[in-house]
Amino acid sequence: MHATTHNAAREAAQAEPCLAQHVLQCQDHTESLRTVLRACHAVASLAAGASNPGATVGMDGLGELLHLHSEAMEQRLDAIHTLIETIRTALIRRPERGQAISLTLNASDQLADMRQVQLAWQAVACMVPYAADTLTGENLAAALRLMADAMHGRTAAMDDMLDALHAALTATPVQEGATP
Repeated sequence: MHATTHNAAREAAQAEPCLAQHVLQCQDHTESLRTVLRACHAVASLAAGASNPGATVGMDGLGELLHLHSEAMEQRLDAIHTLIETIRTALIRRPERGQAISLTLNASDQLADMRQVQLAWQAVACMVPYAADTLTGENLAAALRLMADAMHGRTAAMDDMLDALHAALTATPVQEGATP
């Protein structure tokens, strides 16, 4: 039984660099998501004038732009989800999970909240072409900015969790009998 525990600990130690690398990849995806959010703010600026005659983009075109940005968000969130689940699955198998498992579960919860914002963005994208007669560009722009800001706040919180998770995964464990 001691050999089994020792083997599990050795496998966990070998997996640490890989898990830490997954966290770094998640951070790359959150940075990419920030780029999408900057573009979302630009779309919100376009939306402000979309209901005006002679606007650069009409409501139909705006709906398509919103769908493209929703898909871009979804791709990044899917990539983050895959990596977080890989980390969570590996940590669950570890005999000593420490703070890393808690941070991973918190990141999963944060990701679920981010997914809700993305779904709201997608719903607005579907609604825009049909609500052109009742929706003003200014109101749409305000709603889009609100959602983009909400996603940005969630992304910042996710980054904090990922920083803490990376630190937990790369921390050198104190050896038994060693003095700190």
